[in-house]
Amino acid sequence: MFSFTRWLLLAALALSSQLAAQPPLTVVQDILYTANGSLFNGAVTITWTTFEASTTTYISGAVTNVQVSNGNLYVQLVPTTSANPSASYAVEYNGEHRTQYSETWIVPPSTTSLRVRDVRLPPGAVTTQGPPAITLIPIADVVGLQSALNLLLSMGPNFGVARTAVINASGSIDGAIGNLTDCIHVDGTSGACGTGGSSGTGFVDAEIPSGTLDGANATFTLANTPSPSNSTAVYRNGLLLKQTGDYNITTNTVLFVAGAIPQPADSLLVSYRIGVAISGVGFVDGETPGGTIDGVNTSFILAQTPAPAGSLAIYRNGMRIRSGLDYTVTGTSITFASNYIPQTGDVLQCSYRIAQ
Repeated sequence: MFSFTRWLLLAALALSSQLAAQPPLTVVQDILYTANGSLFNGAVTITWTTFEASTTTYISGAVTNVQVSNGNLYVQLVPTTSANPSASYAVEYNGEHRTQYSETWIVPPSTTSLRVRDVRLPPGAVTTQGPPAITLIPIADVVGLQSALNLLLSMGPNFGVARTAVINASGSIDGAIGNLTDCIHVDGTSGACGTGGSSGTGFVDAEIPSGTLDGANATFTLANTPSPSNSTAVYRNGLLLKQTGDYNITTNTVLFVAGAIPQPADSLLVSYRIGVAISGVGFVDGETPGGTIDGVNTSFILAQTPAPAGSLAIYRNGMRIRSGLDYTVTGTSITFASNYIPQTGDVLQCSYRIAQ
C-alpha cells in the first residue's frame, strides 16, 4: 500500500532535483535616459512566455515590474539564447503614467553584467537565433598555423598558477622561484625587496567583508584597516557607493547608513590600500569635483591634475563612465559631453593618481 510517508519522500526527492537544476542568471544593468536627456524614472515591465532553460529547468510565463530610479536599471534574468526553444522578453518602459516605449530583449549567458544595448533585439531581427553552429577545422588545414604554434614558448619545470611568470635560460615560460614576499629582478631572479619603489604599500582587491546580509545588519568587518581610509571603495551589486553618503569607515569596520543597509541577495566587494609609502606616486580617492550639478553645467574642476590623465576614473551614481566618449579631461578640468551632462541629484566621484 502506498503510504503517506513514502509520498513525502518522493516529493522531497523531486524538490531536491529541481533545486539542483536552478538556472543561471544574467545581470542587465544600465543607466536610462529620456529623449530630453534627463534620467528616466518609472518602471520597466518585462513579460515572457513559458520556456525551458539550458539546465532543462521549467521557466513559467510571468510578468515582472522593475522600478528605475534616477536612471538606474538592475535586473537578473534567465538567459534565453540557450533556452529550448529560444525565447525572448517583451519589455515596456513605463513613465509619466503611460507606456513610452516597447522592445524585445534576447539575453545570452554571461558572467559579467550586460547593458541594454547588449540584449536589445534590433528591428527586423528574429527571436529564435539559437546558438551558432560549431565547425571544427584541423590545424593542418590552416596554412602556416602549425609553424606558428611551434614558435610559441613552452612551459618550464617550475611553471605554476599564482606565480610570477619569467622566461628561463631555455626560452620557456617558467614560474619565479622564491618567497611570496620577494621582489623579482629584470633577469628573472628573486630576492628580498629593498626600501625603494613600492615597499610599504599594499593593495587589497575585491575582498568580501564579513557580516550578516539580512537587511538589518549594518556593520561589516574588513580583514585589514584601510590606510588611508578614503582609499576604500565599496561596491554593492557592482555599483560604487559613496563614502559618508552610503557608509562610514572606522578602523576596519564598514558601517552602512540607515537607508543603504545591504539586503540578503546583495553582493558586497571592497577594495582598499594598506600603507601610503609609494615613491613618486600619490592617490586621490572619492573626490567630488567642483561644479554645479544642475543638468546644464558641463564643466567641473578637480583639486589636482591627474598624472597620467588616463588614471582618472569618474563614477556617476556609482557607475563608471568613459573618457573620450562621456567626458574629456584637460589638466584639472573635466568637460562632459552634451548628451551626458550630470543631472540634478546625480552623485559624482573621482579617483586618480598624481605625481609627487
